[in-house]
Amino acid sequence: MTLTKLANSAAVALILLGSASTFAADNALYDTPPPDDAAFVRWVGLGSQHPVFGIAPATHIADVYRPVSAAATNGAQPGTYYTAAAGPDGRVLLIEEPGREDRSKVHLFLVNLGSSPVRVAVTDQDMVVIDDTATGAAASRAVNPVSANLSLVTANGQTLASFDVTLRRGQNLTFVAHDDTARLIENSFGPNIDG
Repeated sequence: MTLTKLANSAAVALILLGSASTFAADNALYDTPPPDDAAFVRWVGLGSQHPVFGIAPATHIADVYRPVSAAATNGAQPGTYYTAAAGPDGRVLLIEEPGREDRSKVHLFLVNLGSSPVRVAVTDQDMVVIDDTATGAAASRAVNPVSANLSLVTANGQTLASFDVTLRRGQNLTFVAHDDTARLIENSFGPNIDG
């Protein structure tokens, strides 16, 4: 074997070894995909010591959706999103969220943990984005990517909070309303919950 052929063989071997290690590293970056019958549960303002559907994650990640096999739960529906949170009386509420059918839009969600209805409106304009939402309920609206200042407003006209948002495709946001405050959560996903 000539020196040139030997050098070429060594180069090919190094490329193949490098490709294999790159492939292994890429696979290590990705979590296990959600189960085929996944339901998505997040704990907002609660620790995982508050089980829902008979499940509680071993590792708590606040405000993050965690996929779980619906078959491993007591009543979760596949493809459905849920928020577990403390209501105005301190009891744990399990709130089923509206669906996310149109992936070309940004989905805005309102989860009401306060004691009176709340809506999302464009600040300083008479334009309601999400209608009055009852205590312990969630509502949503699919919108185009835009920049806006949005406020959470109670039924009696009190502004709980205002948020400057710049919306982009693939980004969904949740407004969480309490009696005197509100906050904004960008929807994100964590690792599967083993059922």
